[in-house]
Amino acid sequence: MIKAQFPPPLNAGDRIQVISPAGPVDPERLKKGIRILEEWGYRVQLSPHALSRSGFLAGSDEERLNDLSNALLNPEVSCIFCSRGGYGVLRLLSRLDWKAISTSPVKTFVGFSDISAFQIVLLNRCGWGSYSGPQAAMSLSGDVTAGSLKHLRGMLDGSMRRLTFDGEDDIRLTPVRSGASQGVLIPCNLAMLVSLIGTEFMPDLSGAILCIEDLSEAPYRVDRMLWQLGSSGVIDNISSLVLGSFIWEGQTIIDDVCESVLDLYRNFSFPVWRDLPYGHIDDRLTLPVGVEVVIESDGSLKVIK
Repeated sequence: MIKAQFPPPLNAGDRIQVISPAGPVDPERLKKGIRILEEWGYRVQLSPHALSRSGFLAGSDEERLNDLSNALLNPEVSCIFCSRGGYGVLRLLSRLDWKAISTSPVKTFVGFSDISAFQIVLLNRCGWGSYSGPQAAMSLSGDVTAGSLKHLRGMLDGSMRRLTFDGEDDIRLTPVRSGASQGVLIPCNLAMLVSLIGTEFMPDLSGAILCIEDLSEAPYRVDRMLWQLGSSGVIDNISSLVLGSFIWEGQTIIDDVCESVLDLYRNFSFPVWRDLPYGHIDDRLTLPVGVEVVIESDGSLKVIK
């Protein structure tokens, strides 16, 4: 798995472009998220179709594609913030000019959930590192803790590029199947990752520390996706599997997920860890997509400098 190139930290006054490449946006929630970014000292600009709506999408494919492409290639934009996930970014993958993106300077990119599919393709095809964290019209607008916001801000401005909350020790994962490992951190929504299997956009995950999470998927559906992931050959050579949050009908189902993993992946040798504070939860880390990390035998997770 390719190691990412990350842009320099953001400075006060840098321009953030907000885009909606997936689902439609609640304007009031987006205002709240933008207000936070402006309070942090950034200049925020909405893309032309950030508030568009076309059924379950934030505008037509052409509108969303244009906004995404323009933000990626515009030299005046320092950072791209997705407004939300939902569904829709998959429809844009085959229409993006990946060559043009790969030859453009890397800029800060923040997305999550549905957007995670784009982020791992962006890493694989262009070498861009990005951040899997709170989005402008969703968690940034009030669904995460102050600690989560502080961690996101620290990732953006470079003051907190560790995988831990401010003032606390290193995150300590809980073993499902213990073992130390090292590799490139690939956080991705499970359903989105499975959607890439069999397509030209599925990256080689060899050596990756794969972190997965999901929301509103019943235990049997998670089991089915895990089976597909294991049977496809995609995770044959990963360094480790890390489980974030899995929420179904408002309750955690992590115990069910761990049971499925142990049952389905009994013939795999990679370590499995759980309880990473990442996913559709209030208290969560912002994870750098493509950074090299190590998981010690005691479960501590650290970025390799």
